[in-house]
Amino acid sequence: MEKSQTIFYLDDDDEDLDFFKEVAEELGHKVRGFSEGRIMLLVLETDMQKPDIIFLDVHMPILNGQEILEIIKKSDTLKKIPIVMVSGAYPKKLVKHFNDLGVNYLMKKHHVRDYKEALEEVLNAHLTNCKASS
Repeated sequence: MEKSQTIFYLDDDDEDLDFFKEVAEELGHKVRGFSEGRIMLLVLETDMQKPDIIFLDVHMPILNGQEILEIIKKSDTLKKIPIVMVSGAYPKKLVKHFNDLGVNYLMKKHHVRDYKEALEEVLNAHLTNCKASS
């Protein structure tokens, strides 16, 4: 990995949070995990240091990933942060809707053996896109 990225990851499943953090840190990145969308939004609004990329679990209680996405994309200070939606499945209608909302990447929750490869692919694509727009 060429550059360490700061990643925010929102997921209500503690095992998924821990596993994501383990995999991303093994790839050389810093991860802040959140199990509640409201708390992540508060940190996004108040911390001076913004993440390089945000991963949102689609299926969340209270504020789901789509609602969080909509809030982030409406914020002048946050809307340029790339967003990755994470889910077990993506019906075509949902894919189009997420694209219309400005999602940068869609990532399926993979089996353990494929997860590291999928995460690395998304993060490498993000780094490549960042270089191209610099």
